[in-house]
Amino acid sequence: MVSVTNAIKQLSALGVNTTEIVTDNGYYSEQNLSELLQAGFDFITLAKNNIKWVRAEIDRQMDALDDFKSLCPYDHSTHGISVMLMHDFVKKRKYANHKSGAEKGSEEVFTRRIYLNIYFNLARHNSDKAAFEDSLYELKTQLESGTPVSELSPAAQEKVRKYFTLKKRGNKLTVIPNNKAIQDANKYHGYFVLVSNKEKDPFECLRKYRARETIESFFQAEKQHADGTRPRVWSSDTLRGRMFVQFVALCYYEYFSEEIRKLKKSLDCDLGSGQLSSEDLRLTKKLRSWVYNTPLYLQLQWFDTVENVQISTKLYNRRWNTEVSACDSLYLKKIGVTVS
Repeated sequence: MVSVTNAIKQLSALGVNTTEIVTDNGYYSEQNLSELLQAGFDFITLAKNNIKWVRAEIDRQMDALDDFKSLCPYDHSTHGISVMLMHDFVKKRKYANHKSGAEKGSEEVFTRRIYLNIYFNLARHNSDKAAFEDSLYELKTQLESGTPVSELSPAAQEKVRKYFTLKKRGNKLTVIPNNKAIQDANKYHGYFVLVSNKEKDPFECLRKYRARETIESFFQAEKQHADGTRPRVWSSDTLRGRMFVQFVALCYYEYFSEEIRKLKKSLDCDLGSGQLSSEDLRLTKKLRSWVYNTPLYLQLQWFDTVENVQISTKLYNRRWNTEVSACDSLYLKKIGVTVS
């Protein structure tokens, strides 16, 4: 809740007042949606399918999701439909209203139209069911082997209470599965839900949600390799400029990463060719070991002082380099850098 509130404040400070925010289910809450609606932002968020009002709608739409017409045009393992609902949200008043007598901080209910985009994926259903039943079987084995319930994790204890009945006679513990509860849980595997106040086309909504993963991977790379952890700027224009420069830097970083991947393949081929002299073989093995065991940023740091200096006058021309070892020279030669 705090992170969404802060994000809204930061976006407003940067002059971003109309955009679509996409989040996963770690950010889903009625209060977060209320904050986004009050701030005027569109949103797409993944909601857990065990929420009471969501599950009720899933139950009503199961037959529709089994219809061929609900098949996703770009992912034939997924079916989807969209349901329009009028949903009640709660907000806290920021100011008192003397006319109505409403006090600051008091709660008010407001209603907004939302779209509940419901999906079913058969492959996901089968994998989730298998993983769920594997976890139950492992839990049953633990109990039957003598592990006390009190020593299990809180999540495992909750599973025991929900999906098993324990009967003890003497020193023997019998673990009886609650088939009804297990069947009910299996019934909802493979279903997932995206809540939006804008996207009423389920497959456009799904496409935008999946694009979030690509965008997140770019931002993760930016944070790791291009000093993207902190904005370090105070205006939206400067932020866009900084992000553009970071993007260009990432392009160079990815280019260099690809060159290093080619270098690794080249070294492996050289070692497997059987055509190297004993000295070249020793040097290639040494370089291969260094390349495979040294992160990319440390490779860049190692070569950040290789300098090539040239002086040309009427009297003479001279050129010299900082000291480069035979292993360094092979590395630079392999990636196309010429040091004379």
